Amino acid sequence: MSKNSTIKDSDVNSTHLNILIIDDNEQITKMLTTFLELKNHNCIVANDGEQGLRLIQENKHDVVLLDLAMPEFDGYAVINALESKDQLKNNKIIVFTASTITQEELDELVKRGVTSYILKPIDIDLLHSRIVESATS
Repeated sequence: MSKNSTIKDSDVNSTHLNILIIDDNEQITKMLTTFLELKNHNCIVANDGEQGLRLIQENKHDVVLLDLAMPEFDGYAVINALESKDQLKNNKIIVFTASTITQEELDELVKRGVTSYILKPIDIDLLHSRIVESATS
């Protein structure tokens, strides 16, 4: 985090957020859930894009962590479906991916309404800071 950041560690640890994690890799979702619950956040997990999209549309989440590279209904399909219903900008979505993606493609996702992004392998502390920044912005 930069020196100019206004979020203090005490703020990060006292913020209780409802976080939806959408990733087909169950090891990743378990690791993220364990870490985030230790930070006093509530986590809901979807291990495929279609289930994740339903959860986004049915419930309000402070932040959605969305993997772009999933089989069949991937993160792009989730983003496209939300955008087609004018719901993308109403959700705080942080995309994360290990796939090859250019900076231009990441910038385009942000222009479309994605809140932020992080590349795998994930720096867990950086991810937590992004989650809190996204939820409180």
